[in-house]
Amino acid sequence: MFTNILLAASLAIQASATIKPISVGRDGLTFDPSSTTAAIGDIIEFRFWARNHSVVSGHFTQACVPTSRGGFFSGFVPTAPGARNDTVFRVTINNTEPIVFYCPQNTGSHCKNGMVGTINAVTGRGVDYYKSLAANASMAVSPSNVFGGVLVLNPAPPNSSTTLTSTSTATTTSTFAGTGTTTGTTTGSGTAPPTTTATAGAGAKGASFVGVVGVVVAALVMA
Repeated sequence: MFTNILLAASLAIQASATIKPISVGRDGLTFDPSSTTAAIGDIIEFRFWARNHSVVSGHFTQACVPTSRGGFFSGFVPTAPGARNDTVFRVTINNTEPIVFYCPQNTGSHCKNGMVGTINAVTGRGVDYYKSLAANASMAVSPSNVFGGVLVLNPAPPNSSTTLTSTSTATTTSTFAGTGTTTGTTTGSGTAPPTTTATAGAGAKGASFVGVVGVVVAALVMA
C-alpha cells in the first residue's frame, strides 16, 4: 500500500509541473526569453535552434564560467541551419534562488557577445548585469559532461510556445564542482540523442522528494 501511495504521489507531482520554454539561438545569439521566473517543481525547457548551441548555469561574479555549486549543462546540440532541434533539455527547479546561464560556444564568442539569461533574478543581478561582465570575458568555459537535466525528444510542435504539462523531470541528486574545460565547435547538423539522463542539481536538492513525502504522509494520515 505504501509503495502504491508513493508512486501515485510522484506521478501527481510530475503531471502538475509547469514547463517554461526558452528558445536557444532562434534569433541569433539570444535566449528567448532571456529572463524568466519559475516556482519549485517547474521545468525549464531549453529548445535549440541552429547551429550549435549549449546552455550551462553560470557563476554570478565570474562571467562565462560554470557555477561551482549545483547547476546544469546540456552539452552542445548541433542543429541544421533554419531548423529547431527535435531534442530539448529540461531542468527541474528545486528552489527559487537566482540562476544565471550562458551559451559556452567559443566560435563566435556567444557568451561574450551577450548570449546569457537568468531565472528568478534579483535586483542588480539580472541579464544586463551579467552581459556587462561577459563583455570582458576572454573565453567561455564548458563542463566536461552533461548534468543537471535531461535531454528528451520534444513533444511540442516546432513553433509552439504554449505552457505544457509533463511527466519528464531531471534527476537532481549531487553537486558539480570544478571549472570544466573550454570546448565548442563551429557548426553542426542533425539531432542530439533522444534521451540522455544526467545527474547533479539546478538549485537546492530534494525539493521534489520533500513534496512526495508530504503527499505520502497526508495520505497515510487520511487512511
